[in-house]
Amino acid sequence: MESAKQEQRTLPALRAHIDNLLTKGWAITSRSPLTLQSGRKIYWVMHGMLIGEASL
Repeated sequence: MESAKQEQRTLPALRAHIDNLLTKGWAITSRSPLTLQSGRKIYWVMHGMLIGEASL
């Protein structure tokens, strides 16, 4: 008997957007909070939102 796996993730649209950024060369530089960086641009993911962009 095969059990059906349920999707545990929340916010699939945010996950898809982050996956897209990663395929475009962005890198995860920290996990708490989740921080993505590409060159001098930085995004933070907090409270289910991609909330910031800053330059180093």
